[in-house]
Amino acid sequence: MDHLVRLDREARELERLCNGVKSMVVRGSMERRPPHGAVGEGDRLYFVQEGEEGTVRATARVRKADSTPMLDQEASIIRIVQNQRKLMLTEQQFARWGGLRFLVFVEAEEVERVEPFLVDPSLIGQDGWAVLNDISLARRRGSAAAFHAPDAQARA
Repeated sequence: MDHLVRLDREARELERLCNGVKSMVVRGSMERRPPHGAVGEGDRLYFVQEGEEGTVRATARVRKADSTPMLDQEASIIRIVQNQRKLMLTEQQFARWGGLRFLVFVEAEEVERVEPFLVDPSLIGQDGWAVLNDISLARRRGSAAAFHAPDAQARA
């Protein structure tokens, strides 16, 4: 299974994952919905950066995924604190994910930058995650540089 994952630009998540400072991402919600229960060991993660949802810049393999049972607010916060060394969340991110009933902790390995390629940004939900059977189905034709070409022509 492939997963398209939006990373927080302000928190520099993409850079921190690629540099090995961070090795885990978290997603959560008040109700059970993907990626909860949909991520497994060996799956591929394709990372896009907030504001550039149409361009994949890095990829990784899922080392381990943990979808929690329903948690109360305190248990949710405790689970995030227990994983903070791998998550390296900012205060804003901690406030966003802490206290949610269902959390998914995804540990990544073999993180590497890739030649940027385009995907359909509409696939990524408001939670910043899309579960795909195959990333090739989400690819757009052209190169990342070509993605901006129509706009450049409009200004000319």
